Amino acid sequence: MKRRVFLGTLGSAASLGTLAYTSRRSAETLAVRVWLSERAAVYDGVAARIRAYLEAMLSLEHWSLEVSIGGAVAVSTEDAARVTSRGEWPMAVASGALGRRDIEPVSDVNLLVTDGSMEHAPTGYGLPHVASVGGARHIADLEPFDELVTDRDRSVVPNTTPARTMQVLVHEVGHALGLNHRHGVAFLYDGAVVATPMLSAYAWDPAYDRDRLHCGTPIPSAADRPRKFSLAFSSCARRELAAYDGGLSV
Repeated sequence: MKRRVFLGTLGSAASLGTLAYTSRRSAETLAVRVWLSERAAVYDGVAARIRAYLEAMLSLEHWSLEVSIGGAVAVSTEDAARVTSRGEWPMAVASGALGRRDIEPVSDVNLLVTDGSMEHAPTGYGLPHVASVGGARHIADLEPFDELVTDRDRSVVPNTTPARTMQVLVHEVGHALGLNHRHGVAFLYDGAVVATPMLSAYAWDPAYDRDRLHCGTPIPSAADRPRKFSLAFSSCARRELAAYDGGLSV
């Protein structure tokens, strides 16, 4: 992954200085920190559930993984896409990196989970090093990873709101690490069409360009087939993550 300016064209962050990718050594720790909005924090066990799932899905051979909890933060909206796309959460992370706010960001992924709706897209947003997703109440209802996932390699889960919420969370973390939708695939598994995190429900969205190849493979037709999700990144997404060399610096 080439170095690029953190926050892209979010000009509102310019006054806070530049946060950028820096080189990282092989075998360095991948650091992920999770914050909850004040409303999201009222649900028992949400932070622990997120941490357990991220540890399961991000424990790859490319790095040592460190997932931590940053605590609760006040935000102006529970709309998880808006809080990032309009700059509020990226600005908070940038301010924390500069010591101007009581938020201590980590080098790789700074994830905010809100109590926003998961009914209407977009339900989250991801930028380099920064991501947000709604659905805290649904994550609170999600089974423990080892109870929901029986095949860890494929990590296929049912098409339920709690499972979909967790997949969207993994999707936005993927964006924060530089992945895009083309790093997702859909495959057939026990008669169902299963979408991996970076493709997600686009796999059966009729408005999505189905002629685009994802990791060199077409999207199977979802007509008359059950639909499920996988929480595991595709093989080509993992190859991209193996090349990840970014870090957060001021």
